[in-house]
Amino acid sequence: MSTYADRRDTRRIIVGPEFGISFTLKGRGYQDVRITNLSAGGCFALVGAQDARLFARGVVIENLVLRHLELPKAPIIAAVSYVLGEPSSADPMEMVGIGVQFLGMPEEAQMALDTWVDAATASQQG
Repeated sequence: MSTYADRRDTRRIIVGPEFGISFTLKGRGYQDVRITNLSAGGCFALVGAQDARLFARGVVIENLVLRHLELPKAPIIAAVSYVLGEPSSADPMEMVGIGVQFLGMPEEAQMALDTWVDAATASQQG
């Protein structure tokens, strides 16, 4: 069986500060969390280091919504696939990177995201 890293979508699109996500983790709501890249299978998010301990590998993220006008708004079930950076609460401005794997979304939303990623990939190449 392959690992998530082996299956990761290579069509990751680097996105700007206008892209984000909102979600629920362990009953706590997170709004306007910055993402730095996006693919049809997941994204890379930045969370405050003070919350990093909540984002252990494999933890399920519920009601994840992509926050950008061009992206589908259907809720996504996801999981933390990896954590990048040393969690610490010494500096409240410190960020930790979280790899997020999309586990389930409505078929129509998945098709819309696939189409967006294809178009973004084509525009970055040309």
